[in-house]
Amino acid sequence: MNTEETNKSSMATTDLSPEIKYMHIEDLKTSFIGKTSEYINTMLNTVLDDPVLLRVAIRRCRLDCAEAERRINKLKEDNKEYIPKNEYVALQQTYDELVKTSEQLKQNFRNAKVEYNALKEALEYLIKDRDKYFTLCETYRATLTPRPKWERCASIIEGGIERWNELAIGKTSNELVDILLNEIIGGNDIYNNVVNFIGLGLDPKIPKFLQTTSNIRNRHFMQRDVSLLIEDIWKQKLEYDFEQKSTTASKQNIKISLVDFVHIYFQRRFPDDELLQLEWGYNLVAGCRRFKSSSEISNFWSVLLGQVSILYHKYS
Repeated sequence: MNTEETNKSSMATTDLSPEIKYMHIEDLKTSFIGKTSEYINTMLNTVLDDPVLLRVAIRRCRLDCAEAERRINKLKEDNKEYIPKNEYVALQQTYDELVKTSEQLKQNFRNAKVEYNALKEALEYLIKDRDKYFTLCETYRATLTPRPKWERCASIIEGGIERWNELAIGKTSNELVDILLNEIIGGNDIYNNVVNFIGLGLDPKIPKFLQTTSNIRNRHFMQRDVSLLIEDIWKQKLEYDFEQKSTTASKQNIKISLVDFVHIYFQRRFPDDELLQLEWGYNLVAGCRRFKSSSEISNFWSVLLGQVSILYHKYS
């Protein structure tokens, strides 16, 4: 009887072996418990009336249970590094995507390497050109006349560095020399390019020596002409003031303004030619505007406009 039970137990255990290999551990537990319960029920129904046989069956079941528990633990230990199929499938998909991304990155790297090599060759070519032109430049610098510092010209023309930069754009050295000479003599000024000045009218606010409705000829005064004229005006102004002080009326200490005296000056200088008086007056004003870089002319122009007192000129 014991041999038959042992064979049945071994057959049950053998029957379970193929399933244990492929089932999940949790499913294995459930299956084992179910089959063990069926086996115990069968044995109980068979030997329920024999206490000795019942004890033998219980002991055998305990041994089988212990063996099954040992095998389960062994399977757990052997399969602890394995993962479920669904996780494996997910990891396989992720791996495939990473492989595709890696291939794409490798292709991008190869393309970038080709571009890098092309740029490297171009850079080497540019470096060679730079070295060649640098050597050529050093050779010219040692053998040719140095280029003048044209920025220094800005200090002697009206408008300063901004106007000089505007005049010098795209010009050669010879053209810059012409521009500089024209600036010195007033050739670049708008008043030097007109043939006739337009009369300012007869408004009382306009200085008397400029009151006319006719066009006035432009005599194109140079800076030296304007300076000599201003010097003579100041000289005549001092003499006129001295004459006025010597008269009885001068005791009232009334001084004539420079604007009014300029009108008197031209009347005295050209007593019989009113047109000539106007021509010299308009050309004096145009010259003062052109040559304001001269301190003497700028001083006279400021007093003439009433921007500063005539005492400033005397102090200067």
